[in-house]
Amino acid sequence: MGEEPPFFEEAVRRVEERLGGFLGETVKISIHLSIDRKLIDDVLGIDSRKFREELWYTTWDLIKRGEKEGFTLLLVRAGKEPIAFFFGYEDADLPGGYYGDYMASLNEGMGVGSSRFTLVHIYCYENGFTHFSCHSEEVDESGRKLREWYKARGMGLVKTTPEEGDLLRVELTSGHMNWMYHHYILGDKQYKRV
Repeated sequence: MGEEPPFFEEAVRRVEERLGGFLGETVKISIHLSIDRKLIDDVLGIDSRKFREELWYTTWDLIKRGEKEGFTLLLVRAGKEPIAFFFGYEDADLPGGYYGDYMASLNEGMGVGSSRFTLVHIYCYENGFTHFSCHSEEVDESGRKLREWYKARGMGLVKTTPEEGDLLRVELTSGHMNWMYHHYILGDKQYKRV
Protein backbone atom coordinates (compact mmCIF):
# COMPACT_ATOMS: atom_id res chain seq x y z
CA MET A 1 0.00 0.00 0.00
CA GLY A 2 1.41 3.41 -1.01
CA GLU A 3 1.55 6.61 0.99
CA GLU A 4 -1.63 8.56 1.59
CA PRO A 5 -2.07 11.68 -0.53
CA PRO A 6 -1.73 15.04 1.24
CA PHE A 7 -4.77 16.74 2.67
CA PHE A 8 -6.06 19.61 0.58
CA GLU A 9 -5.50 22.13 3.39
CA GLU A 10 -1.84 21.12 3.72
CA ALA A 11 -1.35 21.37 -0.05
CA VAL A 12 -2.95 24.85 -0.08
CA ARG A 13 -0.63 26.02 2.71
CA ARG A 14 2.44 24.83 0.80
CA VAL A 15 1.31 26.43 -2.46
CA GLU A 16 0.60 29.74 -0.71
CA GLU A 17 4.11 29.71 0.80
CA ARG A 18 5.81 28.70 -2.45
CA LEU A 19 3.98 31.17 -4.68
CA GLY A 20 4.37 33.91 -2.07
CA GLY A 21 8.12 33.40 -2.29
CA PHE A 22 8.08 33.60 -6.11
CA LEU A 23 5.78 36.62 -6.25
CA GLY A 24 7.24 38.48 -3.26
CA GLU A 25 3.90 39.02 -1.55
CA THR A 26 1.30 37.15 0.46
CA VAL A 27 -0.66 34.61 -1.57
CA LYS A 28 -4.06 33.35 -0.42
CA ILE A 29 -6.08 30.57 -2.04
CA SER A 30 -9.79 30.26 -1.40
CA ILE A 31 -12.45 27.73 -2.39
CA HIS A 32 -16.01 28.82 -3.16
CA LEU A 33 -18.98 26.50 -3.68
CA SER A 34 -21.19 29.22 -5.12
CA ILE A 35 -20.57 32.37 -7.08
CA ASP A 36 -21.52 35.93 -6.16
CA ARG A 37 -21.06 39.35 -7.78
CA LYS A 38 -17.57 39.89 -6.28
CA LEU A 39 -16.31 36.51 -7.50
CA ILE A 40 -17.83 37.10 -10.94
CA ASP A 41 -15.98 40.44 -11.12
CA ASP A 42 -12.73 38.74 -10.06
CA VAL A 43 -13.07 36.03 -12.74
CA LEU A 44 -14.11 38.46 -15.47
CA GLY A 45 -11.26 40.81 -14.54
CA ILE A 46 -8.69 38.05 -15.07
CA ASP A 47 -10.49 36.73 -18.15
CA SER A 48 -10.53 40.15 -19.85
CA ARG A 49 -6.82 40.72 -19.19
CA LYS A 50 -5.79 37.22 -20.26
CA PHE A 51 -7.81 36.31 -23.34
CA ARG A 52 -9.09 37.92 -26.52
CA GLU A 53 -12.64 39.27 -26.31
CA GLU A 54 -14.40 36.51 -28.25
CA LEU A 55 -13.24 34.01 -25.60
CA TRP A 56 -14.51 35.99 -22.60
CA TYR A 57 -17.19 34.49 -20.42
CA THR A 58 -20.20 36.65 -19.62
CA THR A 59 -21.79 37.26 -16.24
CA TRP A 60 -24.64 35.02 -17.36
CA ASP A 61 -22.21 32.22 -18.37
CA LEU A 62 -20.72 32.27 -14.89
CA ILE A 63 -24.09 32.37 -13.13
CA LYS A 64 -25.30 29.33 -15.13
CA ARG A 65 -22.12 27.38 -14.38
CA GLY A 66 -22.37 28.31 -10.70
CA GLU A 67 -25.74 26.53 -10.63
CA LYS A 68 -24.26 23.21 -11.76
CA GLU A 69 -24.03 20.35 -9.29
CA GLY A 70 -20.68 20.26 -7.49
CA PHE A 71 -19.64 23.75 -8.65
CA THR A 72 -16.28 24.77 -7.19
CA LEU A 73 -14.27 27.95 -7.77
CA LEU A 74 -10.65 28.13 -6.64
CA LEU A 75 -9.34 31.71 -6.53
CA VAL A 76 -5.70 32.74 -6.06
CA ARG A 77 -4.90 36.22 -4.75
CA ALA A 78 -1.51 37.91 -4.49
CA GLY A 79 -1.90 40.65 -1.93
CA LYS A 80 -5.47 41.78 -2.50
CA GLU A 81 -5.46 41.23 -6.27
CA PRO A 82 -6.95 38.12 -7.90
CA ILE A 83 -4.30 36.59 -10.18
CA ALA A 84 -5.69 33.16 -11.08
CA PHE A 85 -8.81 31.06 -10.93
CA PHE A 86 -10.20 27.65 -11.75
CA PHE A 87 -13.79 26.47 -11.79
CA GLY A 88 -15.56 23.23 -12.53
CA TYR A 89 -18.36 20.93 -11.45
CA GLU A 90 -19.59 17.35 -11.55
CA ASP A 91 -19.13 15.75 -14.97
CA ALA A 92 -22.63 15.07 -16.35
CA ASP A 93 -21.16 12.61 -18.86
CA LEU A 94 -19.12 10.49 -16.44
CA PRO A 95 -20.55 9.26 -13.11
CA GLY A 96 -18.05 10.03 -10.36
CA GLY A 97 -16.21 12.42 -12.63
CA TYR A 98 -15.38 16.10 -12.23
CA TYR A 99 -15.25 18.46 -15.20
CA GLY A 100 -12.73 21.31 -15.18
CA ASP A 101 -14.49 24.02 -17.13
CA TYR A 102 -12.14 27.00 -17.12
CA MET A 103 -8.91 28.30 -15.64
CA ALA A 104 -6.70 31.30 -16.19
CA SER A 105 -3.67 32.93 -14.62
CA LEU A 106 -2.10 36.35 -15.02
CA ASN A 107 1.30 34.98 -13.92
CA GLU A 108 2.78 32.34 -16.19
CA GLY A 109 5.99 30.37 -15.88
CA MET A 110 6.07 30.69 -12.09
CA GLY A 111 4.20 27.51 -11.17
CA VAL A 112 0.85 29.20 -10.58
CA GLY A 113 -0.92 27.08 -13.22
CA SER A 114 0.65 23.75 -12.26
CA SER A 115 0.15 24.37 -8.54
CA ARG A 116 -3.47 25.41 -9.02
CA PHE A 117 -4.13 22.42 -11.28
CA THR A 118 -2.62 20.07 -8.69
CA LEU A 119 -4.73 21.60 -5.91
CA VAL A 120 -7.87 21.02 -7.96
CA HIS A 121 -6.95 17.35 -8.42
CA ILE A 122 -6.31 16.93 -4.70
CA TYR A 123 -9.59 18.69 -3.88
CA CYS A 124 -11.50 16.41 -6.27
CA TYR A 125 -9.84 13.27 -4.91
CA GLU A 126 -10.53 14.30 -1.32
CA ASN A 127 -14.18 14.90 -2.21
CA GLY A 128 -14.69 11.45 -3.71
CA PHE A 129 -14.39 12.11 -7.43
CA THR A 130 -12.80 9.28 -9.43
CA HIS A 131 -11.85 11.09 -12.65
CA PHE A 132 -11.00 14.60 -13.79
CA SER A 133 -11.78 15.72 -17.36
CA CYS A 134 -11.38 18.96 -19.29
CA HIS A 135 -11.34 20.32 -22.81
CA SER A 136 -8.45 22.24 -24.31
CA GLU A 137 -7.08 23.50 -27.55
CA GLU A 138 -4.07 21.65 -28.91
CA VAL A 139 -2.21 24.95 -29.27
CA ASP A 140 -3.39 28.35 -28.01
CA GLU A 141 -3.14 31.74 -29.72
CA SER A 142 0.28 32.31 -28.10
CA GLY A 143 1.62 29.08 -29.60
CA ARG A 144 1.70 27.21 -26.28
CA LYS A 145 1.20 23.47 -26.70
CA LEU A 146 -1.71 23.00 -24.31
CA ARG A 147 -2.30 19.34 -25.11
CA GLU A 148 1.29 18.60 -24.10
CA TRP A 149 0.93 20.70 -20.92
CA TYR A 150 -2.02 18.58 -19.80
CA LYS A 151 -0.40 15.30 -20.82
CA ALA A 152 2.72 16.22 -18.81
CA ARG A 153 0.40 16.44 -15.79
CA GLY A 154 -0.82 12.88 -16.27
CA MET A 155 -3.88 13.45 -18.43
CA GLY A 156 -4.64 11.29 -21.43
CA LEU A 157 -6.27 12.35 -24.68
CA VAL A 158 -9.77 10.82 -24.92
CA LYS A 159 -10.85 12.38 -28.23
CA THR A 160 -10.60 15.49 -30.40
CA THR A 161 -13.48 17.17 -32.20
CA PRO A 162 -13.47 20.35 -34.29
CA GLU A 163 -16.24 21.86 -32.14
CA GLU A 164 -14.80 21.20 -28.67
CA GLY A 165 -11.10 20.55 -29.23
CA ASP A 166 -9.28 17.99 -27.08
CA LEU A 167 -11.06 16.08 -24.32
CA LEU A 168 -8.49 14.98 -21.75
CA ARG A 169 -9.02 12.80 -18.67
CA VAL A 170 -7.14 11.27 -15.77
CA GLU A 171 -8.13 8.76 -13.11
CA LEU A 172 -7.79 10.28 -9.65
CA THR A 173 -5.77 7.69 -7.73
CA SER A 174 -3.64 8.08 -4.62
CA GLY A 175 -0.56 7.45 -6.78
CA HIS A 176 -1.51 10.23 -9.18
CA MET A 177 -2.23 12.62 -6.28
CA ASN A 178 1.12 11.92 -4.63
CA TRP A 179 3.03 12.27 -7.89
CA MET A 180 1.38 15.64 -8.70
CA TYR A 181 1.88 16.88 -5.13
CA HIS A 182 5.57 15.97 -5.04
CA HIS A 183 6.27 17.07 -8.59
CA TYR A 184 4.29 20.32 -8.86
CA ILE A 185 3.95 21.55 -5.28
CA LEU A 186 7.07 20.29 -3.50
CA GLY A 187 9.22 20.62 -6.63
CA ASP A 188 10.59 17.05 -6.34
CA LYS A 189 11.08 16.25 -10.03
CA GLN A 190 12.65 12.87 -9.15
CA TYR A 191 9.44 11.55 -7.53
CA LYS A 192 8.18 8.71 -9.70
CA ARG A 193 4.61 8.34 -10.93
CA VAL A 194 3.00 5.13 -9.66
